[in-house]
Amino acid sequence: MEEKEKIVLQKIDDMKDDIVTFLQQIVQIPSEVPPGKYRPISKFVAAKMEELGITNKVKRNNVIGEIGKEGGRTLIFNAHMDTVEVFDGWTKDPHSGEIIGNKVYGRGAADDKSCVAAEIFAAKALLDAGVELNGKLVITAVVNEEIAGFGGAEFIANDKIVKGDACLVGDGPRNYPTAYVGGTLQVSFTIKGVRRQNMAYPDLNPPNRNQYSGINAIHKMIPIIDFLKNLQEEIEKIETQYPIAPGMPSKVGSVTITKIDGGVSHTSVPDNCNLHCLINVIPEMDLEAIKTKILTFVEEYKKENPEIDLNVQAPVFIEPLIADTNTEFASSVKKAFNTLYNEERDFKMFIASTDAHHFKRNGIDTLLIGPMIGDNNYHAQDEFIYIEDLINTTKIFALTALDYLK
Repeated sequence: MEEKEKIVLQKIDDMKDDIVTFLQQIVQIPSEVPPGKYRPISKFVAAKMEELGITNKVKRNNVIGEIGKEGGRTLIFNAHMDTVEVFDGWTKDPHSGEIIGNKVYGRGAADDKSCVAAEIFAAKALLDAGVELNGKLVITAVVNEEIAGFGGAEFIANDKIVKGDACLVGDGPRNYPTAYVGGTLQVSFTIKGVRRQNMAYPDLNPPNRNQYSGINAIHKMIPIIDFLKNLQEEIEKIETQYPIAPGMPSKVGSVTITKIDGGVSHTSVPDNCNLHCLINVIPEMDLEAIKTKILTFVEEYKKENPEIDLNVQAPVFIEPLIADTNTEFASSVKKAFNTLYNEERDFKMFIASTDAHHFKRNGIDTLLIGPMIGDNNYHAQDEFIYIEDLINTTKIFALTALDYLK
């Protein structure tokens, strides 16, 4: 290990309590989407960057910090401040940031406020160690990742508010670098039928119906559910060839019906049904082809059932990411893991989509790191992060910048 690396890592160890405290503080600031009220956390994060000596600006609640100088490479650190909703079933206060043993609890503790803390204090460690970067380090804490990055990473990358040669996204499995990321398609189906009194004019097949009979929107959704179940069976047959990280067992994609509702009462034919579905695919899959297959099925179904009003929307389409692992940036990331763990750590696959594709799509060499493992309960009740994983992620951020901007 080089002397500069030792100094930077020691700085991070010395700041351990400060890193944990900052994570607790931002967990205590609700930033769920919906409703997407980000101003309090955005102001707090910007103020913390300023306090730590990181020049920054705020664009649409996205905080963009910067250290280093012009003339060399530009490396971007990225993490997101928004979280999914708290939902119910918690046994801990979801906005307490409570420490129990070696864990920090709260919504966003793992996904992804731990990485917001890690990227900021990695930059602080470089400053405190007196490292002179041969280039610029940009630290972005963005919003709306949980709704596909719209107005967040998508905005700052597409509008060239942030430019760079490489981007290290903090949002992935612990202990290994990630170069292969799955794709996501969110699909919503809406069927409008005809409401009628269920005992007098129910929804029956011919000839037991007349102009007063209802059209049961929930029943009409069943063939779509069957189609999605068949699609799941097809997707499950293909396993990824990329290695997966420990604790992240899925080698296949998934079709998950996430929410369904409809009807108004027990005595009326339901005239509405809404179904929401999330499709995750492995990096090798053609997500556009899957989307086309769904839309083709819907058009055929509508032709066979002209009496119904069926609408389908696909508001979220995030293509898979397959990064080049033979670049200088990839070497820097891999070296960071090798330095920290004193052994080779090869690139892995992460099935969940992230903000990474927004940077990759804009020609920025993009890889991922993170502190997460399955038992963190991210997107579920009693979410937490191991403090050790938080500190190690901070070290990986810092070591990558130290090598890439040397």
